[in-house]
Amino acid sequence: MKAQCERLDVKHVTRAVKVDAKAGNINNALRQATGDICLILDPDHIPAPHFLEEVLPYFENKEMGFVQVVQAYHNQKESLVAYGAAEQTYSFYGPMMMGMNSYGTAQAIGANCTFRREALDSIGGHAAGLSEDMHTAMQLHAKGWKSVYVPKILTRGLVPGTLSAYYKQQIKWARGTFELLFVVYPKLFSQFTSRQKLHYFTLPLYYLFGVFNLVDFLIPILALSLAEFPWYVSLLEFLVMFTPFFCISICIRHYAQRWYHEKNEKGFHMFGGILRTGTWWIFFLGFVYSVLRIKVPYIPTPKDDTPKNNWLLSLPNILVCAACLGAIAYSQYKYGHLRTNPYMQMMAMFALVNFTIVGSMVVIGQEHFISLVRKHLLHASLLQPLFMPLRMFIWRARHSFYDGIRYGALGFTLLATCISLSFMFLRDDIEAYLANENILKDKTELPLKEGSNVLSTQKK
Repeated sequence: MKAQCERLDVKHVTRAVKVDAKAGNINNALRQATGDICLILDPDHIPAPHFLEEVLPYFENKEMGFVQVVQAYHNQKESLVAYGAAEQTYSFYGPMMMGMNSYGTAQAIGANCTFRREALDSIGGHAAGLSEDMHTAMQLHAKGWKSVYVPKILTRGLVPGTLSAYYKQQIKWARGTFELLFVVYPKLFSQFTSRQKLHYFTLPLYYLFGVFNLVDFLIPILALSLAEFPWYVSLLEFLVMFTPFFCISICIRHYAQRWYHEKNEKGFHMFGGILRTGTWWIFFLGFVYSVLRIKVPYIPTPKDDTPKNNWLLSLPNILVCAACLGAIAYSQYKYGHLRTNPYMQMMAMFALVNFTIVGSMVVIGQEHFISLVRKHLLHASLLQPLFMPLRMFIWRARHSFYDGIRYGALGFTLLATCISLSFMFLRDDIEAYLANENILKDKTELPLKEGSNVLSTQKK
């Protein structure tokens, strides 16, 4: 590296006293630099030759503190973990960051961010911490500096490709963002604009998914084990009420994908959702560590891990799977007379859904096994003629379906809303009608008493 820098006439900087991890490296370089602009790039990110041409014009505004661009990847097909981790970023670097930009709260990310040197000097250099990028953005916004987001892919890097690397990244971010919410946010609150106050309060709440997922797991498990139900509604009623809201959610998500950067980013993002749900215990640990003030070391995200079968890291999810199936089996054994109870059936359905999602995460974690299966399938000579046509057909059908949802999202949403509202407002009438139908049905099925001269309603 040093020899390459000498060849390119680039100054190579190192330090003997290593403090504050990445932020310390940046501040050490700043002390030896004289330029007005500071560009932060991670070692695995390859910038486009015209990167600075797209960024520097924004600094004509003397109040501009930093400019952030899209963080994109070129290894998302390396593994299912990499695929899911990349899927989780598409919405963030698409419509979400564009929305932040319009509200004056564009977020600094650890890579591909260009700072004004004067802005960094005004806050004493790049802020330290586990989420040093967000911390720096908070300090700059509190000082009145502006930020902008450029929704263009100007670099490509590496997304975590193994479960171990992904978990290390997420525990660092969860602990770091909760630290900012609990400690830094109250100190800077009065210096933020109203939109910045809302932004920096809600952004860390993403990592509360760990708490919410734990509650989602516990409710059906406890309901089935104790025969106590938190919500007395039948499975059919739930589906009638929930399906329209589910459709609305799908339509909104697909409509928002109009602002994605590349066509291959669009879709249901199933692996991203499974990966997030399966990371519940990491998010939960980050929250608990923050409350108990337990420190987490700064862990650089590994980008060159070797795939392996992660049974130990999958243990919390294996326990959730066992608890879900165990609760269903126990309820059938202990409360067998309630097996046709609609509330029991609904809780069993929730437990099975949780088992399926978390169980899929356990499978995804067995990276070495999956890589072997994938290798054998891709190199199977008999299957080769089928793969490409099949993949092309699936790709075209999938994206045609996505396009249909996106362009028809408004109509589908209005239809689903009307169905949902009609059920809520007409629920009593529907239930009365169904009850009346059941009564009539019961009457028509009454058997004719022996010796009776009265014909049954059915014979009439």
